[in-house]
Amino acid sequence: HHGTDTVARSLQEVEAAFDGLVEVPLLNGRLLKDLEFKGSTTLRVSHGLGRAFNGYIVVSTNEKVVLKIVDSENLDPLNYIPLQTNTYDATISLWVF
Repeated sequence: HHGTDTVARSLQEVEAAFDGLVEVPLLNGRLLKDLEFKGSTTLRVSHGLGRAFNGYIVVSTNEKVVLKIVDSENLDPLNYIPLQTNTYDATISLWVF
């Protein structure tokens, strides 16, 4: 009986740790590869998260660029991120979360 209590308590601790990990927004994301940006035009990136995005991380790029969210075009955050680079054409991969 005592061993069963110890196992149950251990399982509860593992479950609580896992639940905390799942709730970390950065880990609950998607890799979007090879997005083609043209000059300073806005690209509406479909993120596919099924919820509003929290942010993004540039994973790779073929140019030195500044990437920003265009707040005035952020009309559908549940589905898209409106992104714009500086004046360069660039291919960028992002982790969105």
